[in-house]
This record gives sequence, structure tokens and C-alpha cells, in this order.
Amino acid sequence: MANDTLETIVHTKSNQNTSRDPTNNNTHVLETVQVIPNATFAKPFPDISKIKVFYGENFKRWQEHVYSVLDMHGVAFALTKSLSPTASGKQIECWIHANKVCRHTIISTLSNELFDVYFPYKESKEIWDNMILNYTAEDIGKQKFIIGKFYRWEMTEDVEVKVQVNENHKFLEDLKSENITLPEEFVAGLLIEKLPYHAMTTNNNSNTNNSH
Repeated sequence: MANDTLETIVHTKSNQNTSRDPTNNNTHVLETVQVIPNATFAKPFPDISKIKVFYGENFKRWQEHVYSVLDMHGVAFALTKSLSPTASGKQIECWIHANKVCRHTIISTLSNELFDVYFPYKESKEIWDNMILNYTAEDIGKQKFIIGKFYRWEMTEDVEVKVQVNENHKFLEDLKSENITLPEEFVAGLLIEKLPYHAMTTNNNSNTNNSH
């Protein structure tokens, strides 16, 4: 058998039935023993099914998901550390494994276009650093754009208030997707300021009638 090693071992055993042959105290028995060779088990790669594919947007969210998964597997250090020239044999083996897992996780969660860009990189740290350099600035620019759009948004009298309030909520969801959360009191106050004049008048009249 290819995977099993069979050895024939000679054991010396005490004669179990000494009453029958008192002159024979020991007997040599040929016994076949199956010796299982040492097995090397490959370490499993992380489950990346819950990491959304990165298409070039929302980099920070993708980055946090990837780092969290790699950190849970104890290999995230390869994202920020290259192999030391003075590393020992065990350290080299550990880094090679960590780099392999990190690189596989990163390129497997990229769009086809970005996969083609970063596949030639052999070190996960190079990919990580390059993506931070390219996409962090874009995320900041996108955040500024969304915040500015939210502040500049105005309500008009020719569109139903409910429709415009829903539009306002959409802006808030866009902010949350960029990890930007505004205080509820501030959002409510800003929305009231943007209400059309006739909507504010109607609301005031309604409150006055309800008080009588």
C-alpha cells in the first residue's frame, strides 16, 4: 500500500500456558504491526465567502473585512511586514505561509479588472500598500462629495414632502455606507430648515388647530 508502512516485529512474550510445557517459558511470536507514517496536514485557507468583491469603491469597508478575516487566522502580520533577512528557518516558513494566505485572500476578493492588475505581485504587503495608496485618497474624496451633496440638498414646493424626505433618508444611507454618522438632532434640525415655506406653514397651522 502506498500510504501505509508495514513492519514485521519480533516480540518476546511469556508463554501463557506454562502448565502444558513447563520447560518452555518464552516463545518468539512473529507479529505484523501497521506503522502509520507521519502525516502533514495543509492549513486551511480562510472562508472568504462573506467578503464582498472589491470593484474600486468602498475600499475602507472591504479593507476592514479582509484584515479581520486574516487576523482571525493569525496571518495579518504579512500585510505590513516583509520577510526579514535575518529570519530563521521556522520564521521563514511561518512568513511564507502567512504571505500565501494573505495574497490568496486579497486577489480572490478583487474584481476581474483589479485581479489582472495585482496578480503579478508576489508579496501581499506590496498589494496592500499599493491599494491603500490608490484607494484611501479616493474614499476621502468620495466622502467629501457625499457630505457636500447632503448639505447642498434643498427641498422644493413643487414636489411632495414625503418624496423629498425619502430622498433625504437616501443621503443618510450613503453617508452610513462611508462610515459617516451624523447626530440625529443635527439631521432633524437640518431637515426642518430645508422644509419649503408652505410645508412649515401647514405644519404650524395644524399644530395650532390641535391645541384648540
